[in-house]
Amino acid sequence: MEIKNDVKNSVDHLLRHNSGQMVAVLTRIFGFCLLDQIEDAIQESLIKALKTWSIKGVPENPTAWLIQVAKNHLYDELRRENKSVSFDDEIRETERVAELAEKRVYFEDEISEDQLRLIFACCHPAIPKDSQVALTLKTVGGFNNREIASAFLAKKTAIDKILVRAKKRLKEIRDRFDIPPPDVLPSRLDAVLKVLYLLFNEGYMATEGEDLVRKDLCFEAIRLTKILASHPVTKVPRVNALAALFLFQASRLAARSHDDGIPSLLSEQDRSKWDHGMIAEGLTYFRASAEGTEISEYHLEAEIACEHAVARSFESTNWNLILDSYERLLAIRPSPIVSLNRAFALGKVQGPEAALAELRGLLDAGMEDYYPFHLTAAEFYVQTGRNNLAAESYMKALKLTANESVKKFVKKKLERIV
Repeated sequence: MEIKNDVKNSVDHLLRHNSGQMVAVLTRIFGFCLLDQIEDAIQESLIKALKTWSIKGVPENPTAWLIQVAKNHLYDELRRENKSVSFDDEIRETERVAELAEKRVYFEDEISEDQLRLIFACCHPAIPKDSQVALTLKTVGGFNNREIASAFLAKKTAIDKILVRAKKRLKEIRDRFDIPPPDVLPSRLDAVLKVLYLLFNEGYMATEGEDLVRKDLCFEAIRLTKILASHPVTKVPRVNALAALFLFQASRLAARSHDDGIPSLLSEQDRSKWDHGMIAEGLTYFRASAEGTEISEYHLEAEIACEHAVARSFESTNWNLILDSYERLLAIRPSPIVSLNRAFALGKVQGPEAALAELRGLLDAGMEDYYPFHLTAAEFYVQTGRNNLAAESYMKALKLTANESVKKFVKKKLERIV
């Protein structure tokens, strides 16, 4: 029984953390027109792993094992569906094209990473922007539809429809989905950066599951962003700013939760646990982002994260600077989440009543179903002594979150005030 549980845990981990890599490799071989079949084949490989590994043990390279099994499954399915044609010849041609693609100059000189290649492919201009991002999070990030809905502040049913339409559009285009040539890369860059931003955010605060953070997603977003920041075509100020933002935020990962797994607020964190090497690296990217005249949303977020990273204590944080940065950010990227963060900074500068007044104005902006909104309101209600309203806000947050660590955090807060 223990062996079976270990195998199930290994398979669950691989599904959660490596599905994007598997999709990327198989999509490069078989193409986007078979995306649904590729996802089915990966599921089949996981089912086979549960049976085989329980007897023979987990292989040395489980991801490669799963990819090979999925590839064999796809070959078998394609042969069955094409009995009247010599599909073996088509398969050999597919593999030959894939091998040639690997040798093409732009695959070596532009971006060699399968996952980054797949991100750019998903961000095809023929697909609507929101669909690009949702599709990429699904295929590359391994997000489920609930997690994507959380990232978009949307209903899961809406995301279901977006993904169906995006996959249908891919099949209609019937184009070769690879890294575009250098002159096309910049036009797709913003969508790619948004994907990486949401990928990191999901890692920094997981939508669901037992853990507060998914470090693998954070570090994968950092790794891919660094590749972009080192490439001559995509090495632009906003890419460096995004890399800086990620590094500043990731420097706090070790202090994000207590030993019992309950989240640790920024005001409570042990700053000796912060990764100061990562902060220094973030400062290097932040300085590089200052080249030229561009001021992007990522510059402003990196500026905010930088102030948190270099402040000696929570009390010595320059909240006036942070409030100003959020106001400038709202001017170029108005959104309810930016407004929520601005309200928190306003509360630190002008007091909790000012923050609560701002929060009340956000209820009509889609914040009612966003649990961080209710946690923020609860904190300011506690500061004003209105524990009954704080308890109501905590209860709303508790109902809305699917993350077990956050649930423990909220319950602990409720115990203190009820």
